Amino acid sequence: MTPKIEAIVFDLDATLVNLGGKVEWRQAHQDIVQAYIEHGCDEDDVQACSVKGLFTMLEEMWEINKGNRDDAEEVQKNAYQILSDYEQHGSQQSELMEGCIETLDWVKEQGLPMGVCTSNSQESAEKAIEVQGLAHYFEAVIGRSTLHRMKPYPDQLLACFEKLGVKASNGVMIGDSHKDVLAGKAAGSYTVAIPVYFTRLDRVKEAKPDVIINSLHELPNTLKTIRG
Repeated sequence: MTPKIEAIVFDLDATLVNLGGKVEWRQAHQDIVQAYIEHGCDEDDVQACSVKGLFTMLEEMWEINKGNRDDAEEVQKNAYQILSDYEQHGSQQSELMEGCIETLDWVKEQGLPMGVCTSNSQESAEKAIEVQGLAHYFEAVIGRSTLHRMKPYPDQLLACFEKLGVKASNGVMIGDSHKDVLAGKAAGSYTVAIPVYFTRLDRVKEAKPDVIINSLHELPNTLKTIRG
């Protein structure tokens, strides 16, 4: 069944802009580990979560602390702020992905509202969008916060579609990773994957996006096909 497309939501980093390539992730990770320990989090828990990667550590420490601490939200917001500071610095040096402007212009010409759903912080996402002159394209930007679970959960995406005033089932989620695809499918959206050089293509294929394309340049024709 052909979906009724009423809005488009994009991932940010490695989909619209290269932000991640400008962020000192390793140092941010180390600083956040230290911050959790200084807040009195169990060091064994922190280290066990840390080895799974930065974003998994953030997700799992949030869940652990919510069950054990009255100040869990304060601790998590502090961790998020440390990362946001690194991301905002990277936002200043961010670069557009190839085909970004042409694709956003085309989508805007179709009268389709657009949003951004990203695991980057709200502040860094808005900064990168501002630096690249993209703000006028988007009616909603939903970044990382304690309000919503991050992708692959659908929470952020559902909030983005709600802000756009569109049912998720009538929207398209576009991103470079399997987490974008899984979030889109969990929300009931049509999903388009645009893998980049560091994308785990096997993970993307396992997530079963509706379409895989090679670049943003292909998106207009893909959306034309979807809309029939």
